[in-house]
Amino acid sequence: MKIDLTARPIVFYKTMSHPTYKVISLFSGMGGMDTGFAEQVVVHRASVEEGLIEGPSSTPEFVRLKRLPFETVFQNDILPQAKRIAELNGWAHNYQLKDIRELLKEGTFPEAQVITGGFPCQDFSHAGKRQGFESSRGTLYQSYVELVAKVRPIVFVAENVNGLLTMAGNPIGKIVADFAAVGYEVNYQLIKCEEFGIPQTRWRVIIMGIRLDKRGGLPEDWNIISENKRTCTVGHYFKHLLEPSVTTDPAQKVYSKAARLAKGQGQKEVGLDEFGPTMRAEHHGNIEFRRITGGKNEDAGGERRLTLREAALIQTFPPDCVLTEPARATSKAYKPIGNAVPPLLGYLIGRKVQQLLEAVE
Repeated sequence: MKIDLTARPIVFYKTMSHPTYKVISLFSGMGGMDTGFAEQVVVHRASVEEGLIEGPSSTPEFVRLKRLPFETVFQNDILPQAKRIAELNGWAHNYQLKDIRELLKEGTFPEAQVITGGFPCQDFSHAGKRQGFESSRGTLYQSYVELVAKVRPIVFVAENVNGLLTMAGNPIGKIVADFAAVGYEVNYQLIKCEEFGIPQTRWRVIIMGIRLDKRGGLPEDWNIISENKRTCTVGHYFKHLLEPSVTTDPAQKVYSKAARLAKGQGQKEVGLDEFGPTMRAEHHGNIEFRRITGGKNEDAGGERRLTLREAALIQTFPPDCVLTEPARATSKAYKPIGNAVPPLLGYLIGRKVQQLLEAVE
């Protein structure tokens, strides 16, 4: 008998005093995936279906989404600024700032029903050198496999760039096979973020595995995320913002002063009626696309690079999240922002994982 995931009601919890499922997060960054699973997600109303909304937020036209029943019990990354941003926002939970290979040598991990992680993608990206498994960074997914074998979660989720599907040597096939070898059925899906309410052209491969003893009667497409198929342009996310010269938001004051170049990355304007550019892992503000003046900012004049706040909004981080130290605004958050999984994407993945867990109980 097959289990119909679409027919099973999803239960949401307004209070998280007794979370149902525990999550280990690898390559956590500033907490984009973790925010989607276990924190309060806040997005523009135009980004989501009505049924996902809990209520209004303090920012006009932005809404709070219904909380999911997950608790993050372990996080890991090597970027200090990413951990610091997570701490400033209350998203850090047992956050270990150390190479995952060292952690695997040193000790034990907590029990968890779910493991998530976006293992480093630069070596598979179309924008990088595409060294793939020839780079030690490109083989870090093997540490993820090792931890899955050790903890034995019911479900795991790995996120990476769509370059996994196009590189010579079939890296996606090897990654799927390695996870399958430790006792999981593994499927993957190419997600085009702009088709799921995220105001950004960002394509990502979502690899999902379910433990074989729990596979049961799930349908063949048990991993496919199809909810919230809608589009939302970047203007919705920028409309409420004041220009850097008049805002009191420290993150809206910070932007690169690099001039426009004749060619190369980061020279195209971002139209308010378009999707934002892909927020890239290896960027520091200078190579971001410019935004176009318009909407509420018509009288601002001229052009400039994206601010920290605008970059984070394109990624669907909450409009009031803290991106820089209160006493000293810096541009260090650009890299963690570019590295992150958009919280709205994390949320949609989390809902699918919740459906799976409830279906196999």
